[in-house]
Order: sequence, then C-alpha cells, then structure tokens
Amino acid sequence: MGSREQSLYGGAMGNRSMPEGDTGTGLRLRPEHGRGRPIALGDEPITFGRHPDNTVCLKDEKASRFHCVVEPVEGGYQVRDLESRNGTKVNGAKIQSVRLHPGDTIQVGKSLFFAEREGAADFDPQLQGEISGAAPVWLLELNRILKELPPEGAGKEEIVLLAADGRPTDVLSAAGDGSRALKYLLRVASKARATDIHIEPKGDAYHTRMRVDGQMVWIAELPAKTGEFVLGIVRAACHMKQAARDAMQEGHFSAKYSGGVLDRRVEFRASLTPSTHGQKAVLRVLDALNAPHATEELGLLPYMHQRLRRTVRMDAGLVLSCGPTGSGKTTTLYSILREIDRNAKNVVTIEDPVEYQLDGTTQLPVDDQRGKGFGELLRSVLRQDPDVILVGEIRDEETARTAMQAAMTGHLVLSTVHAKDSIAAIFRLLDLKVEPYLVANSLDVVIAQRLVRVLCPNCKEEVRLLPGQVTKMGKHLGGKTKAYHAVGCKRCLKTGYFGRRAIFEMLDFNDDLRDIVLNEPSVQAMKKVIAGGLFTTLAQFGFRLVADGVTSVEEVERVAEEL
Repeated sequence: MGSREQSLYGGAMGNRSMPEGDTGTGLRLRPEHGRGRPIALGDEPITFGRHPDNTVCLKDEKASRFHCVVEPVEGGYQVRDLESRNGTKVNGAKIQSVRLHPGDTIQVGKSLFFAEREGAADFDPQLQGEISGAAPVWLLELNRILKELPPEGAGKEEIVLLAADGRPTDVLSAAGDGSRALKYLLRVASKARATDIHIEPKGDAYHTRMRVDGQMVWIAELPAKTGEFVLGIVRAACHMKQAARDAMQEGHFSAKYSGGVLDRRVEFRASLTPSTHGQKAVLRVLDALNAPHATEELGLLPYMHQRLRRTVRMDAGLVLSCGPTGSGKTTTLYSILREIDRNAKNVVTIEDPVEYQLDGTTQLPVDDQRGKGFGELLRSVLRQDPDVILVGEIRDEETARTAMQAAMTGHLVLSTVHAKDSIAAIFRLLDLKVEPYLVANSLDVVIAQRLVRVLCPNCKEEVRLLPGQVTKMGKHLGGKTKAYHAVGCKRCLKTGYFGRRAIFEMLDFNDDLRDIVLNEPSVQAMKKVIAGGLFTTLAQFGFRLVADGVTSVEEVERVAEEL
C-alpha cells in the first residue's frame, strides 16, 4: 500500500491503483457529509469495522468489530457482509454479497458511504450519494440550480414522501432515475419557492418548468423514461389508477422535509391531464413556510394595519378580500385568522380545497359532487355555534346572502370575491342579486390586492426615471428621481426578481358609502366619497415600493391596471 492518512472515522485510507474492466476509471467511496476523503477502490479488499486492523476503522457502536468488506471481483467490485451483528445494507436492503455500482449507498452501522466513479465532479457532499461521475445531464443541471440558488446550505433536505392516506413511503430513497428526479425537483421547488411544478411530455423527453414568483421558469429536460417514472411515482402516491393514463386525474400527497433550514411538511395537489404526447402533470406546492404568519408580515401601510387589527377584535361583520386568482387573498385572510384567539373562539373554515392546516380551527373541504358546496356547508356551520367563519370564495347568490346574514347576526365572516379592486367588489356582490340592504349593513372592510415581484438584491441596477414616470408617481416617490430595474443573475434564475410581496388598497366601509349602496350606487359617487378620506390605490401603493427600491416601475405597471 502507498502512503496512508487518518480519516475522521479513525482509520486509515490508502491510495490504490484502479482495476481494469467494466468499472471504467474505477470506483471510490465517499463518506457521508464529506467526513473524510474519498476511499479509492483498487485491487486490494477494503474492510470496515470497529477493530483497528480494518482498512476503515469506525467509531460506531452499531458496527461490528469486522463488519463488511468491499473487494474486487471480475469486472468490478462486490460488497460482502462479514456476519456482522446488525447486517450490511446496500441501498437500504440487507445483503450477504452484492455487486457494487456507481450511485449505490452502503450502510455500515450508522455510517454511510456513497459509491461513485473516480474523477466524479465535486458536488455537494450531502447529495453525493445521489450523483455519480456518470451522472446524466438533467441531474447535473438540477444540482447546479440547487447550488446557485440562495440561501447557502439550503436544498439539502432529506425528503420522505407521504401517500394520500398520510402513510410514509420509501420511494424517494430508491436508486432509480425516477426517484432521483422527483426528489431533486422537490428540492429545487422548495429552494426556489415555486408554487407549481410542470412536467410535460414532448415526444422523446419531458420538459420541467416551475412557476416562481408568478412566472414560468425553465428547469430541465428529462428523458422520456425518467419522466414516465416520475409520473408513475406521483400516481402511486396519490392512489391514482396507473392504467388510466388517457383520463384526467387529480389527487394529493405530502412530503416531509428534514435536515434543512426548517423541518416541515409540504402539501402537493396533483393534476394529470392527457396531452398529445402523454399525460402532463402539474403539482401545486402548498408550503406554509412561504406564507406570512401574522398581519405585521403583510407589509400593510400603518393605517391599514390598524384598521385590520380593529377588525380582528370585532364580534361580527364581513371582511372581503378581492383580486384575481393567485393574488394572495386566502393568505391574507389566514394571517387575520392567526391574530384571533382560536382557543377562546370557535373558528371554522370552508375551502376549496383546504390548502394550509391551521391549529385550533375546524377546516371543511368543499365537495360539490356530494352536495357539499359553499352554500350548503355554510348553512350547516351556522348550526354549530361558530364565532368566526372563513368562506373560501363567494361565487353565487346563495353563498353571498347566507354569509351576509351571518355577519349581521353575530358572526365575524371572512371571504373572497373575484374583482379587480375594492369598489368593483361591492358591485360584484350587487351583481349576484344580493339585496342592497344586506351589502350595506354587513360589509365592514374590503381589501384589494395584487402580488408584485421583489427585485433581486444581487443584480438590481439603479436607473433614472423618465419625466413622465416622475409625474405619474408624483408625491409617492418622495422627491426621488431614480429607481431600480431588473437585470437577472444565477441567484434569481435570470429573472431579475427574487420573492414577491403584496400591494394593497383598503376600503373602510363607512356610513356615506352605505347610503350610496342603499340609494343609487355608482362608481363615481363612491370615488367621490373615498377621495375625501384616507385611501391608497393599488398603483399608489406600488409607487411607494418603487421609491423604496423594492420593485420596479415595470412590475407595478404589469399588475396594477390603473396605469
């Protein structure tokens, strides 16, 4: 043997020549988490155990004195157990002897070693067992994205998939490409804060993209077989029929992340739809870690936050949040719910579907096919002594009328409607044929909102505003003549933005507005009343963020229709 050096395991690792044969440039074993240098496999056996005579001496009480050996055989290497007390595992299964391949994981007691080809690229040690020197292009690309996205050290979580019934599975620990691809996609989605994962067949490949900060971003191209394996795992986790590949399928599963920034459980909603080349899968990511957990985190203006805090203390009334799909309406209402003492009050939510678990509440999913729509569930809930009710969406006359009657009879009701701004939300209720007196007497606060992307702090550049832009934004710029615009870098996936935050307008429904609704409601009459009070439009809120360097003029123009 050549010169030896001590590893962190307490033994010695020698430098050996590589055998010829199917192993190509040879194999090496990399200790878990980079603890010690890789062990080159040559033409001499390598033994593992607690006894100092072993090639690799382990300070591991779960290991036997002479535990196992990795030895050369014709065309490669094999792992052989030496009648150890706890057994030797390769890829999670106990073995007597088995051929060793790149990508295999050897478990000796509590210690893990990852087999890779000699000369493999220097990947993140914690992920090394999943990437070998002959790694496919898609795996290299996913690993590159993980390394480039901030924060440093994130994206290394261990992930356990939970099936639709909540039972854990070991499918992501398998050595196959499908398992590795799905595991890496889930890691990238977590680190990129993606809200959706798209896996779409395109002839001989599957294209993967993610919706990050509201925009679609290219991720990687998977071979057709790998993509099919990924979809097969999703179907199995959702308890879908594997044979029904020409049908539209929906389901859900969960994933437990551990060993990262924060141990947590993330819910996924899966939708599979037939396309020209096969089923396309879209996985909606419901990660509570990315949502605000208190009204202070919403970024409201001071007067808005004070009004919202007063609302939380009310015993009755209707709080309405409005905006297009994906504008954060439900997230805002959940932030309000978290401000309520749920131990002292009976809080019930009716949602389609239930997206986030909230302790101290009763959460009811809508199921129209079984006659459990918003209206039916709301009537049932009112017979169960509620204090606070969250109705996911007011879609029809029945739900609107029932919600308003509840708000007038001693219940605090939170709900959403699809409307472009706070005034349009009032007319949306009237368009549903709800009596004006119900709207006037039940409504307390209307919150309109949009989500704007936050400029990437790593690459944003300062620019001088055009004279027309300065005039348009006026006093909201605070006298500034410069702002920032998006550039794009590796850390923001070349989008120029990293993260999102909401812009708001809040309509405090006062007596003057009630009089207008009861008599001859018109947009102009309402705007005249609003102009005499404290009111900030969505665009004006966005201008403040431009002045503070949070977002760009172009982003505010994109989401605020008033510009």
